[in-house]
Amino acid sequence: MTTQIMFRLEDKLKKAVQKKAKEEGITISDFFKSAAKSFVDGKINVGLTLEEESLDDYTEESIRSLKRGLADFKNGRFFRAR
Repeated sequence: MTTQIMFRLEDKLKKAVQKKAKEEGITISDFFKSAAKSFVDGKINVGLTLEEESLDDYTEESIRSLKRGLADFKNGRFFRAR
């Protein structure tokens, strides 16, 4: 059984992921499935920190939203999957 996940990405980032995936001979869906499995298996780690220079390609609204989300997470306000 599979489930559909919907989320938003900056258009520029989505296009870059699609291009890179196509170069690798996979779909964007294949990439996200592989990334999710690797994350669950402990093969990749995602830090919950912000490096200001890493935000250069994001809109101000996206940066504010990300910072609010990180602050919520650090303060224990987050959605727990069932």
